Amino acid sequence: MNRHGPSVVVPWLVPLTVSVTGLLLIDVPLGPIVRYAAYFASCVALPGVLLLRALWRSTGNWAEDIGLGSAVGIAYQLAGWALFTWLGWQDALVVWPLLVLAAFGLVPQLRPYWRIAAPEPLPTAWAWGLAICLSLLALATTLGVMADHAPPPDGLSYYPDMLYHLSMVSELERSVPPQLPQVAGEALEYHWLPNADIAGAVDITGLSPALVLYRLWLLPVVLVGLLAAAALARLVSGVWWTGLLVGLIFIVPQLGYFVPAWPKVDLSGQVSLLSPSQTLAALTVAAAAYFVIVALHRDGGRGVWVLAAAVAVVGGGSKPTVLPILLGGVGLSALFLLVRDRRIPWRSAVFGVLLAAIAVGTLLTVAGSTSGSNVQFLAIAKFQAGYRGATGDGSLPGTGGLLLPSLTGDQLAVMGAVVVLAAFVLAQAGLVAGFALSRVKAVRQDPVAWWLVGALTASWLGLCLVDHPSASQYYFLRSGIPIAAAAVSWLIAAGVQGRSRRTSLSVIAAGLAAGTAVAICAELVSRPATGTRAAQIEALAWPTLVAAGVAVLALVTWLLVGRRWSALAGTGTAFALLLVVGLPIGTTASEAWAARDKPGSGHYASKAWKIYPDEMAAVRWLAKNSGPDDVVLSNTFCRPPGARLRGCDARGFVISGVAGRRTFLDGWAYTQPGMAAHGVKGVKYFFQPSPWPDRLELTTRALTAPTPQLLDQLWTRYGVRWIYADPRNGPVSATLDDLAVVRFRQSQVKVYELAAP
Repeated sequence: MNRHGPSVVVPWLVPLTVSVTGLLLIDVPLGPIVRYAAYFASCVALPGVLLLRALWRSTGNWAEDIGLGSAVGIAYQLAGWALFTWLGWQDALVVWPLLVLAAFGLVPQLRPYWRIAAPEPLPTAWAWGLAICLSLLALATTLGVMADHAPPPDGLSYYPDMLYHLSMVSELERSVPPQLPQVAGEALEYHWLPNADIAGAVDITGLSPALVLYRLWLLPVVLVGLLAAAALARLVSGVWWTGLLVGLIFIVPQLGYFVPAWPKVDLSGQVSLLSPSQTLAALTVAAAAYFVIVALHRDGGRGVWVLAAAVAVVGGGSKPTVLPILLGGVGLSALFLLVRDRRIPWRSAVFGVLLAAIAVGTLLTVAGSTSGSNVQFLAIAKFQAGYRGATGDGSLPGTGGLLLPSLTGDQLAVMGAVVVLAAFVLAQAGLVAGFALSRVKAVRQDPVAWWLVGALTASWLGLCLVDHPSASQYYFLRSGIPIAAAAVSWLIAAGVQGRSRRTSLSVIAAGLAAGTAVAICAELVSRPATGTRAAQIEALAWPTLVAAGVAVLALVTWLLVGRRWSALAGTGTAFALLLVVGLPIGTTASEAWAARDKPGSGHYASKAWKIYPDEMAAVRWLAKNSGPDDVVLSNTFCRPPGARLRGCDARGFVISGVAGRRTFLDGWAYTQPGMAAHGVKGVKYFFQPSPWPDRLELTTRALTAPTPQLLDQLWTRYGVRWIYADPRNGPVSATLDDLAVVRFRQSQVKVYELAAP
């Protein structure tokens, strides 16, 4: 590939064009698209690239620099957001990234970093391959999950977590440290750095928080995350085309989003509109792993330590799963060096202490939401399809002893648990295959291989030991996807090392085809698990047994072929790993085919999670006419409206989310005290009583039996300035009309303004 000229730029114009087109097709105006693209390029990616080069060096090409540099840019931008928001200078936040651009433009010693000092151009096939993967990822993201979850307009459904994130974005625009939007005056305990990054973008672009959260923030973070993961694969393997394998691993599970009936509520993947924290975690894990490996096992200097630490902080504040994974990598690679060299690897030891300190710091400040979690070995099985019917275990997730209850039950219960767990491991085979680094002679003497194995070990230990009431232990695996992809890609590259291009392509094609066939065969024999427990166990076991049998048959056949054709001899490991990579292709294809005739509305639909037209009109009025720091008392904490009388699902975030205002008491389900009550009287945390019974009682009195003294108390002690009253959520006294000013009325909803005492 030429170092200069159009051929360098043209491939990357394709995903850019596709991204813009995808956003336009889901009705995002061109103006905000251009404005946000300019923001991300000039305030995140470019400052990050310049800092990357100044503190360390360039990777040798712009694509990988942008992937890794964007993670650095986000870390730098978050530091500026914290400082400017703390000082109350949010409107001037754009100055922060401009300081970097100005410094690198005006200081002679810094000007060379605008260029790549030692270009290492990668083949054109690499650029076009990744460009295609990025384009498919952009289409799947925009036309799939984004299109399904529109910002909440009148009368349409919404997914509750999105309004929760929206409430935090609004809060993080106004305060550092932030308050809990659902309980004004309480500290926000959540891994909220992704929401802070969104808030900073809102401050600079002037776009609405809902538009940025639902439509604009996700896409560039997803795309640069893939570039960073591809860079990590090339770093550890030394082979350029491993980045293309990573692209394939990232994009295949997302292709189902092109099917209208494909389920769009999916928090498990590395691309998740519904979990900004997981999306940012995928980028930070890839970038932090890159910098840590360079710092400890490649040619890194002091500057790369700064980069690694900065991105690790962002990762720790994005998901509590990130730092344990990084620590696992540092720890096992240090142990390997200790055994091999018989001396303490001080660099690794110091860096391990640094990561541990970052873990403690983020846990105490920006990595909350661990309440409700327990330790139970293999509790993840409770969330697998067919588990309850096959084992008879109906225990509530997040409760119980140290061992999965079914493993201590009768013979059928144990058998059912084993079958369910076997199916789960098969489904996650790609996240297991990287452990082969410890067994393959060609790579196992490299401490980087043990670093990757250690990181994967930490992710699996987290998954197997943590018992979260809503399966958040899954995030240990999902956060490790970039590392697993790099490990598998490296093993495949080692397996075909020294082969001709034709032979390598033959092995890759055959392995992927075999994996696709294995998954399709398993899907063909699957059937609903019904009937007796024994019948359900059999139904669950059959696809797993067929998949294992077909996989073994394919591998044996390949080994026999290798004996006949010498060019293929010794490629069994690469073939087996490619078979694993090919499994999701067959699974996605089979599930897409099964969903082909199912109706798909193109919009998330729910009877419970919807905003009624009068609600929407009222909260929009409230957002426009109240002050950013005003506190609102409301009765919208239960959903659907009226649920308080039948059993409250305390995930109502209409006021804190859509209006973006602090509330006296809104949905408490995701608060730390709320989650800590999980399992009390056998009830999930969604449905537990309010941890703030005093506020609940005051809210009820203010709406049903208001007095001047009570309203004065709400004003002076709690800062309540507004009351949002909806009779669908409980009785509202007519006396309130005489004690407060009705500022808005539509249908059943009223908004009152309280007068100063």
